[in-house]
Amino acid sequence: MKALILIVALTGVAVAAPDPAVVAKADALFVKGQASYNEGKYQAAIAQFKQAYELVKDAVYLFNIAQSYRKVGDCSAAYDYYTQYLEAAPNAENKDKVKQWLTELKPCVDQRQKEQEEAARKAQVEAERKQRDTAPTLEEQRDHGKPYRIAGIALGGVGIVGLGIGIGFGIRGASLKSEVADKCNMSCVWDSMEIQDLHQAGQRANTLSWIGYVGGGVALAGGVALYWYGRSRVETVTVAPTAGGATVSAQLHF
Repeated sequence: MKALILIVALTGVAVAAPDPAVVAKADALFVKGQASYNEGKYQAAIAQFKQAYELVKDAVYLFNIAQSYRKVGDCSAAYDYYTQYLEAAPNAENKDKVKQWLTELKPCVDQRQKEQEEAARKAQVEAERKQRDTAPTLEEQRDHGKPYRIAGIALGGVGIVGLGIGIGFGIRGASLKSEVADKCNMSCVWDSMEIQDLHQAGQRANTLSWIGYVGGGVALAGGVALYWYGRSRVETVTVAPTAGGATVSAQLHF
């Protein structure tokens, strides 16, 4: 028959008298737990001793729970309940033996703690990997060149108008030159008011035509340059999740 030291004499522990009915129920659970322990049913004994302790906060139950956990090889739980037992009964007669068990269990407890920490770390890494795999890649288009493109279109429009004016006055100048030539085909008085007016009007038209061509060409070239510069200021920013957090990349559009 397996022997189990379950009743330990405690000294210096003041316990308030509980309800006799509650004590009786706890005692019954204790008897069941002791029977389960002696039969090698340690998990059942653990549950029964814990139920008894919930009813009556007797440190002896903590010792019994620790003993049962030690039997099933759960060093961490046994270490915890032995520690609780000594805290509840610091003057227990078997405290030296309990301390010896604590010393023997400590390497196992440390190893279990390392294993739990490693398992938690791996679980965290796996959770982060799954989160990265399911996280969408975000794209955002940033248009910094819109004002330049608008200005380029406006300036290009001015250039086209200028070229139109240049063409118009060029046609006007050619027409006046042709008119003077027609009038002087046979004979004309060059110094006459009519001829001089036509000549001067033709010169003004040619001058305005030149200004229109030059100004319109410059404005059109500037507008085209501004527009393409504005196109180069459009970028797509991509945010992709990675192991370290996220990577950000930008792609310019031309």
